[in-house]
Amino acid sequence: MQIRHSSIGDFPILTLEDPDTGASVSVLPTRGATVHELRLPGPDGIVRQVMQPMRTPVEVSRHRWSKGAQLAPWPNRIQDAVYEFEGKTYNPVKNFRPQGGHAIHGTIAFETAKLVSKTPVDGVMELAISSKGWQGYPFPVKMSFRFSLDAKDGFRMETEIANTGRGRCPVGHGWHPYFRLGDSIKPNLLQLPGGKRLPMTARAVPDGTRQTWNAFAKPARIGEDFLDACVELSAKSGRAVSRLIDVDKDLSLDLWQEAGPDKYGYVQVFTHPRRHCLAIEPMTCAPNAFQNGMGLVVLEPGQSLRAACGARLSKA
Repeated sequence: MQIRHSSIGDFPILTLEDPDTGASVSVLPTRGATVHELRLPGPDGIVRQVMQPMRTPVEVSRHRWSKGAQLAPWPNRIQDAVYEFEGKTYNPVKNFRPQGGHAIHGTIAFETAKLVSKTPVDGVMELAISSKGWQGYPFPVKMSFRFSLDAKDGFRMETEIANTGRGRCPVGHGWHPYFRLGDSIKPNLLQLPGGKRLPMTARAVPDGTRQTWNAFAKPARIGEDFLDACVELSAKSGRAVSRLIDVDKDLSLDLWQEAGPDKYGYVQVFTHPRRHCLAIEPMTCAPNAFQNGMGLVVLEPGQSLRAACGARLSKA
């Protein structure tokens, strides 16, 4: 394995490459360790770009659509940008104005993650962010993102969030990749892991109920459907897998996530308005978890949240 340095405009890019398979993963360190590009070899030996990257420096500067973003220390929304924890009220930045306003996707999108080692250690490229806290989240944490490539299992990302403070702190993590196997997702099939869909209010947060959702229990054509749904996984251990399938190419992109307590117990799917890619987002907690507590992890001093996810190409 080797690490290559490049840039898009003034923004540095770190790329972990496997010269034997052609696989690579590129990360934007000054955008909170955002995963920029992911190239994986298929069963036919062809290396494909399977993520929709940000194309221009302007996109990167604005972090458009949160493409590939690390969502921490919470994913998705905190309604009204307010929550209570252990008797105190906190007000993070309201950085999303629609739907009445929310704090969305955490605090680290514009933070700089530092490369831990100039060369891969045991094939792993690791970046880290340490902070004493942010507005509305005054909890000291250290976040580590470890990226690796494997000829059999494809891409792996392990995330760790450690409580480095003296008190307890609430945490969550999500990843926001947009996947694609061609110019449009409409002809693709989608299969999601078993679980319950979380119906949303008009403000796009869970309404407190759960419902059976069989639409993509088996591979089904996406077509004209616009997807914006969160599934609470039924699996309590092992790996849960979402699949994006191109039947014509006999190709499946398999996104796996560790399931179970304090792991990625939720998956969010979201159709990009251009319909050229689909966000499949592993999350450790539900939207608005800092208010509703669904999947929320509370760390004691010195404790860590650690969870892994990844992607590979296989035969359909």
